[in-house]
Amino acid sequence: MMGDGELEEGQIWEAAMFAAARGVDNLVGIVDMNGQQIDGSCDAVMGMGCHKQLRAKWEAFGWTVLDMDGHDMRNIVDTFRYAKNDACGHGKPVVILAKTVMGQGVDFMAGTNEWHGKAPSAEQAAQALAQLPETELGDY
Repeated sequence: MMGDGELEEGQIWEAAMFAAARGVDNLVGIVDMNGQQIDGSCDAVMGMGCHKQLRAKWEAFGWTVLDMDGHDMRNIVDTFRYAKNDACGHGKPVVILAKTVMGQGVDFMAGTNEWHGKAPSAEQAAQALAQLPETELGDY
């Protein structure tokens, strides 16, 4: 699991080259593509490029690339299933580009890096939790 901001670090690409060069075809990487990192938007900090450019970079490094809506649980399950059962085992590692929005579902947190590594106050946490839907997973 990697963040798109984390892709600005050299060791990610060294590992990507190694996995492809060795034909590691039972490896699935996931990139959380929310366009944010702790210091600002990914484009403002380093400018790695849009989704299309990251797809091309992974393909150039020898990986099979899949796309996923990181907020759609059905799409997540289907993409993981496809990666495991169909994409793996063909001589190349697989990477899933998961399009997400940082802070999705909370109006004052969505789409900004302001909350990356910062805890909300008790009041803000209550406000945020009130905006999120009930889940089968129980209490937060």
